[in-house]
Amino acid sequence: MYLKQIEMVGFKSFADRTKLTFDTGVTAIVGPNGSGKSNVTESLRWALGEQSAKSLRGAKMPDIIFAGTQKRRALNYAEVIVTFDNSDNYLPSEKTVVVTRRLYRNGDSEFLINDKKVRLRDVHELFMDTGLGRDSFSIISQGKIEAIFNSKPEERRAIFEEAAGVLKYKTRKKETESKLSATQENMDRLDDIIYELDGQLTPLRAQRDVALKFRELDEKRGQLGLSVLVAQLIAEKRQHEQITEKLETVSRSLTAIDQVETAVSRELASLKQKRRDVEQAQEKMQDELLLLTTAKSDFQSKITIYHNQAQMSQKSEAERTSRIKLLSDKVAELGEELTKLSDKLSDNQATKSDLTAQIQTLESKLANLSENPEDAIERLRAEFVDLVNQEAQLSNRITKNTSELNNIVANAASRSDETKLLSDKYTTLKAELAETSQQSADLKALIAQLLSQYQTAETAGKQLDTEHEQLQTGLFAAMDTLNKTKARLSSLENIRASHANFYQGVKAVLQASDQLPGVIGAIADLIRFDKKYATAIDIALGAGSQNVVVSDEQAAKAAINFLKAQRLGRATFLPLTTIKPRYFSKLAQVSGMPGFVDVAQNLVSYDAQLAPALSNLLGSVLIVDNNDNASKIARALNFTVRIVALDGTEIRPGGSFSGGANKKQSTTFTNVEIDELTQQVIGFDTQLRALETQLQDVQAKRREVNATLSDLRQKGEASRLDSQACTLKEQALLATKADIASRLALANVSGEQTRVDKLKAENLSSTESLDTIAVEKDEINTAITQLKSSQSEIKVMTEQVRQDLQGKQLACNDILSDIRHETTEIKRLTAEKSALDQEIKALSAENETQDAGLTADRLATLSENLSKVSEKFDATSIKMVSLKFEREDLTAQLDELESTYATTNREKQDLLAQKTRLALSLESLESLLIKRQNKLIDEHQMSFEAAKALAQELTNLPESERQLQGLETQIRRLGPVNLAAIDQFDEVNQRRDFLNTQKDDLLNAKALLEATIDEMDDEVKVKFKTTFEAIRLAFKTNFTQMFGGGQADLILNSENLLTAGIEIDVQPPGKKLASLNLMSGGEKSLTALALLFSIIRVRTVPFVVLDEVEAALDEANVKRFGDYMTRFDENSQFIVVTHRKGTMKAAKVMYGVTMQEGGISKIVSVKLKDFVAAEQETP
Repeated sequence: MYLKQIEMVGFKSFADRTKLTFDTGVTAIVGPNGSGKSNVTESLRWALGEQSAKSLRGAKMPDIIFAGTQKRRALNYAEVIVTFDNSDNYLPSEKTVVVTRRLYRNGDSEFLINDKKVRLRDVHELFMDTGLGRDSFSIISQGKIEAIFNSKPEERRAIFEEAAGVLKYKTRKKETESKLSATQENMDRLDDIIYELDGQLTPLRAQRDVALKFRELDEKRGQLGLSVLVAQLIAEKRQHEQITEKLETVSRSLTAIDQVETAVSRELASLKQKRRDVEQAQEKMQDELLLLTTAKSDFQSKITIYHNQAQMSQKSEAERTSRIKLLSDKVAELGEELTKLSDKLSDNQATKSDLTAQIQTLESKLANLSENPEDAIERLRAEFVDLVNQEAQLSNRITKNTSELNNIVANAASRSDETKLLSDKYTTLKAELAETSQQSADLKALIAQLLSQYQTAETAGKQLDTEHEQLQTGLFAAMDTLNKTKARLSSLENIRASHANFYQGVKAVLQASDQLPGVIGAIADLIRFDKKYATAIDIALGAGSQNVVVSDEQAAKAAINFLKAQRLGRATFLPLTTIKPRYFSKLAQVSGMPGFVDVAQNLVSYDAQLAPALSNLLGSVLIVDNNDNASKIARALNFTVRIVALDGTEIRPGGSFSGGANKKQSTTFTNVEIDELTQQVIGFDTQLRALETQLQDVQAKRREVNATLSDLRQKGEASRLDSQACTLKEQALLATKADIASRLALANVSGEQTRVDKLKAENLSSTESLDTIAVEKDEINTAITQLKSSQSEIKVMTEQVRQDLQGKQLACNDILSDIRHETTEIKRLTAEKSALDQEIKALSAENETQDAGLTADRLATLSENLSKVSEKFDATSIKMVSLKFEREDLTAQLDELESTYATTNREKQDLLAQKTRLALSLESLESLLIKRQNKLIDEHQMSFEAAKALAQELTNLPESERQLQGLETQIRRLGPVNLAAIDQFDEVNQRRDFLNTQKDDLLNAKALLEATIDEMDDEVKVKFKTTFEAIRLAFKTNFTQMFGGGQADLILNSENLLTAGIEIDVQPPGKKLASLNLMSGGEKSLTALALLFSIIRVRTVPFVVLDEVEAALDEANVKRFGDYMTRFDENSQFIVVTHRKGTMKAAKVMYGVTMQEGGISKIVSVKLKDFVAAEQETP
């Protein structure tokens, strides 16, 4: 990294915007005295965060702003912009780092890094431990050399710490020590609170013990009383169960009697019905005898007219015979067609077998082409013999088929009517099938639509479930936060009510305020303020927050006498009649200063009558935003006013400072936190109600989605069932359509034509096969010839065989397709032939029936039937006698059952009377049970079931009643009982335990902080020791080289590496000095430069700024100084303000500073060659 550019305007004598661009190496800035050369180096220091106006040669910081001349007006601000080339990432920032500082005449200032506003602390931290910090040795101005030798050894240490890079550790250590101090303060405050809580626990423990004893006795009393009442209820319920059981027994007996009565009644009715049936059977048999008599006459008449009927049936028989002949012809046709199809199937199967054999032959031929010629020739000859045999078989088949074709005569019957009927039915079926298909498609579309709606609703349901879960989680979190906030609020309100955070004397006065007239309250309870001022107001009031405001001095005296009499400690009182207000008289002077907030009294709200007390405590205290501005305001007021920064830093009159890490806000000011927590509770409660409303809305939407899903499931199921039914119907229609189409095909194609076509096809196939065989024979002959002549053409033959094989495979596939078609056609024709055979059988059976009626067998049958009727007539007469005896037996059974029915009815009446008596007893007992249960509810607030589960089993009820009376006596002896003491003791005890836990946490934090400090100390020791020794060694060498002899050393004045100062021990050549102050100015400068180059050698810095440091050196040493700079300029950049020619010679770039206009500095470019030429001309 190196310094690239400085741009300034309004800084001291640079009224106009001026830019200086720097390069690596040595840059010299020259000019006459008073021209403003040093202002360039000071602008750099100021931009990098210098806060001391004195070190910038001013009385106060606004002095650096251009003050004007006789010709120029003063400017209102000063600005310096420093640009660094950070290409090597030396700084933890961007490639180019631009630091800007502005100061306005009204005191406002600002820092910017790369055009972003930052704090002064950010600038310091950016350059900390880089060798460019505030205490570094890289910027040496006029007078700093003298300061190095005049400063104390401990102050001189800062230079080495900057070089060692340990400043960040020291800064962190200071912060850690501040935290450690705050932790100790918190521990001290916790000890005070825990001590007060221990004092409260003793009386609360005694009250809690009495309350626990009362609770124990009361629980026993309640348990025993409950057990007694339950025992009474159990006995009465047991009696109730017994009566209920008897009542159920009687009811069961009544049910059984009813069943017997019903059964007897049903049997009576059955017997009566049977008797009626017997009587009806007698009447029916009378009618049957009459019918049988008539039947005899009928059979005789039939025999007489038989011959006439036989003549009439001859005509019908001729018609049936004609129909049978027609159907038989059709069956014959179908049989022939089946035969043809079977033959064709057989032929195709034979052809398939032939093709399969040929394929196998070709495959074998293809496989054997690689064989040796002799084996291949033998195999081909065997194949040739096979082909000759196949050729003979095919020729025989063609001859046979041709003979059969010559013998076939086409017989076609007209089937136009049947075809028309089937065509009409086929058309109607197609329309119905189209309608069904459309209906099926609509249903499928509806199902798809319902499925889409269902999926959408289901997705919405899942989203609602997720939203419900998120809302529920948020609700639980809000409830948890609300409960915690309420618990904290309740705790603070208890603290405020009990004044637990006040000193003993203050708390005693506040608690006795009802007995002490004129006590208004403590300051902490009487004021309110914004939370951002809490720390400042707490520090400003200090112990005054517990001062007690009273109406007058008499009230103060009365309160003091009360504390003395009760020995309750001390308190400070503020009588409104005597307290004197305090006012800040210089408000106008500081109101416009940067950082001023207000007078502390104006930042709190209070009742108007309290104004004197608040003015006395806060009227002269100023509140400022930060430490720096507080320091400025205090200095402006000559440290005569108490000032408190918002972070708690305090500047007291006289100039003392107090501050550090802030402890937690004092618990004395509970009102501020209570008000904040109250608003939070309201906000959380509103948020909770909103979440509950959202949750209810989501739940309602989820119910709607569930209802929609249920409705869609029902609709989807109904649509699915309709679709299934429609699909089944569609399948049935398709089957019917296929059957009709088959029948139409049967009607339009004759069997003879089919057979003719089949035979022709077989002949054609056989002819093609013969042609193929002839070709194959030629191929085999050719192959044999080729094998005999040459084996070079085997590859060509292989390809030819492969093509033949593919052709045979395609032909085989076609034959297989024909076989499948013919098999299906055979099945159809077989079914049709079977149906015709059934019709022929039916007609033949009908003819056979007519023939039997014309034979003698029919006459024998009629005679036999006449004989059977006569026999049946005799049997019926016998049954008439049997029915008479059966009727008499049924009458006797009826008399016996009617007697049984009367006995059963009397028993039923007795049971009804018994049931009535038991019901009355049960009603009386239930009334008593209700009274007992009401008592149980009134006295114990629980149902019998719950009480029974809690009650104890009592073996001796009188003894239990005596125990209950003893418990009552013990409870009365306890006297008044404070049940709230239990919770109060637990609350105070929990609070003490909580504070003890906090104390333990603070102890752990303290130990951790101390360990952190030790670790940082160890790191500082190592880094400082290493760097110091390296600088020391370099300093010894550089001193000897720069002085041309002598010796020097750096010595630690203490063994403690954390605080040890650094002594400089030097002895120029030929001298022995007792003190550094005895050195000449040149010797001091040369020693300081030796130390500078030693530091640079150990810790390389990006640039070094030297302001006339060689002024006291002679020309030889100036030359040596210049040589040293050129030796280090490769790693460091040097910017030197000088008057010396030797230094100028070492520079690569040189700027001149002049005052062409009085009081205003200008930068003038100086060409080095011109400068060198001018120097040479000078005598």
